[in-house]
Amino acid sequence: MIGHFFDVVNAWSGLIEGGLGLISGWYGNVAKNRLAKRQEQLSAGQQALELVAQTHELLVDHMHRVDVLTQQRWAQDDTLQEVYAQAIAARLVVHKLDAQDGRPLRQFEPLPSYPISAETPDAAETAGVAGVDAPEPRAGSTHG
Repeated sequence: MIGHFFDVVNAWSGLIEGGLGLISGWYGNVAKNRLAKRQEQLSAGQQALELVAQTHELLVDHMHRVDVLTQQRWAQDDTLQEVYAQAIAARLVVHKLDAQDGRPLRQFEPLPSYPISAETPDAAETAGVAGVDAPEPRAGSTHG
């Protein structure tokens, strides 16, 4: 019986080999396509990760720039506040000296509103009103 089986296999070997070759070629093609698809997914994921890393670097850089500019702005505001205080003190001294000499008080041009707002309101909105905005919050103490 086993001998008969080998005779059948020997007789049909060309057809069996062709069928096995066809099946293994088809399976190899399917495996290659799956591998290529997986490679594309990994490549797209890698590109997305690189894009996220670049975006993160840009955000960190911009946040640092904003922080530096904010610190500079606060330093300028501190200087401006000191100049305002000195200008007001100088006016008071001049008024005191004028009063001591019996002269009429000098009229000074009004100082611009402080702190300076980011947006300049229309003149109709602020007619007769001195604008005073809330100070900006600061991380640390600016006094002492």
